[in-house]
Order: sequence, then structure tokens, then C-alpha cells
Amino acid sequence: MLRQKNLLVLPISIAVLTISSIFGSTTAKAGSQAVDIYCVMRNGGNTHESSWQAAYTSLKNERGGLFKISPRQAATIIVQQVVGNTEKYDDCIQFLGELYPKPKPEEMIPSDITSDSDQENEEYIDDRYNY
Repeated sequence: MLRQKNLLVLPISIAVLTISSIFGSTTAKAGSQAVDIYCVMRNGGNTHESSWQAAYTSLKNERGGLFKISPRQAATIIVQQVVGNTEKYDDCIQFLGELYPKPKPEEMIPSDITSDSDQENEEYIDDRYNY
């Protein structure tokens, strides 16, 4: 009888350890390497898209675990890291706006719409981070 109780406790303890390692360790340091990659690449003259792909791939690898990180979550993590450590990432603040797509013309309020031909010719991104 005692042996059966010990055998039952073993799978439960393994499940608890696995779940805690998935959720506990990933949130503590998630994003530091990805933010460094994004900022260094942007400051080096690379485009948003190439910098984003490198940072997002790094963040997915850092995060690990059972659940895949969404691109929106990754963009939010990068913004939070930069805003939380402005001394380190001072030269990266100017690129944060590119992590989020521009709104569609019908979502803009009338005061935001100007008659500049530059704005009329811009392409609007439906959902940059769809996957």
C-alpha cells in the first residue's frame, strides 16, 4: 500500500516541477538577449524586418517551454525591456514605434488624416505580426 502511494506522488511531483520550470524561469530573463540583438542591429543600419526576425527568433529560443510566444508578446517584451532600462537602451528608443504597425486609414480619427501626398501613398500593414 505504501509503495503505491509513493508511485502516485512521483508523477505529480514531476508535473509540478515541469510546469514551474516552464513558467517560472522564462519570465525572469526573457527578452534581454533579444532586445540587445534588435537594438544593435537597428543601430548598425539594418532594416526593421531583419532586426525583428533576428530578435524574435532569439526570444523564441530563450523562452523555450511548451507554449510558443506570439509576435505581439515578443514586441511587448522588447518595448518593456527598453523602457525599463533606458540608460542601457537610450539609442534604441527611437525604433520602438516600428514594432507596431500603423493603423488602417479607416481606423484613424479625422484629425490625424492630413492632405499630404506622402501619407496617401503609404502602405498600411494589416497585421504585421500574424503567424
